Amino acid sequence: MRLLNEVTERPQTYSSPAIRARRSRILDETRKMISEQGVSALSMNEIGKRAGVAKRTLYNAFQTRERMIAAAIQEYFDEYLARIPYNSDPGTLMHNLERIVAVVQRNRKIRNYIRAIMGLYFSPDTDPDIWTAMQSMGTRPNLGWIRNLQTRKHLQPWVDVEKLADDIVRYEYATINDWARGRIGDDEIVPRLVRSYLTFMSGATRGAARKEIEELLGRIDVEGLSAIPVFATPRKASAA
Repeated sequence: MRLLNEVTERPQTYSSPAIRARRSRILDETRKMISEQGVSALSMNEIGKRAGVAKRTLYNAFQTRERMIAAAIQEYFDEYLARIPYNSDPGTLMHNLERIVAVVQRNRKIRNYIRAIMGLYFSPDTDPDIWTAMQSMGTRPNLGWIRNLQTRKHLQPWVDVEKLADDIVRYEYATINDWARGRIGDDEIVPRLVRSYLTFMSGATRGAARKEIEELLGRIDVEGLSAIPVFATPRKASAA
């Protein structure tokens, strides 16, 4: 799978602070328009006007409208992940759960935006650049833990690491999409996603990893989501 910056960015895009600031402004306006109007109504002319740049500048920087949208979605997500104050180490189950909970809590504040981008993900007509960006931004955070499980021989022998990460993201997005469209309540989305994620992964793991998942599910039954460290006072913060 190609990373987004391999298909959307040109080296000269970052040649000066002014150009970097302009790029940031363009992507900010793109995200605002996605939230306000959805994607189908988003035009390069309007983005150019709102960002204060010529339309040709948008094409010089991103080549296509779809790649600009993909960059806006992916960079916003990556920037948010970098600011999550984790209690757990990268590449662990708890780190992944903290990320899931923090992202869902953020999603509650930007429901219109989430509804719009989930609609994009599940649309049969979505441009491949946009879909690939959304899929990769979901799989990358999961792969660290899954690869650790593979190294420790804690995955079931039939599991394919890349496909497992892909399948997890498809399920996560389907659940988030149902929440964004009002099919799952605000109070239900976090416990529903966490329990389902753990249940999904329990079937793919074995040994100590599976035992850890099963014990955590038992603790959640007794303690609720307070069993996950994201609800405790963080001991460290990731760099912004």
